[in-house]
Amino acid sequence: MSADVSEKRFPSPVRVVSPNSSLIVSTVWEAVEYLKRWPSKRGRDYRVARQHCLDALDGLRSPRAAQASFITALKTAGLLV
Repeated sequence: MSADVSEKRFPSPVRVVSPNSSLIVSTVWEAVEYLKRWPSKRGRDYRVARQHCLDALDGLRSPRAAQASFITALKTAGLLV
């Protein structure tokens, strides 16, 4: 993984909660890794968030836009504090 991929930071960290864990997601890469282990239904908001995060890693979308989609998916799934 190149250094620039891991440094695509969200404007602010996102706290994710599930029944047995809580974690802070600070970068686009961490969001992609979390989406791989998504503990909920993979509906439209999940798919949009995954695509937007991958686009951000490729430089096609801003980390801010990827974060917004990630938060929407978390809210839909009830995984946001």
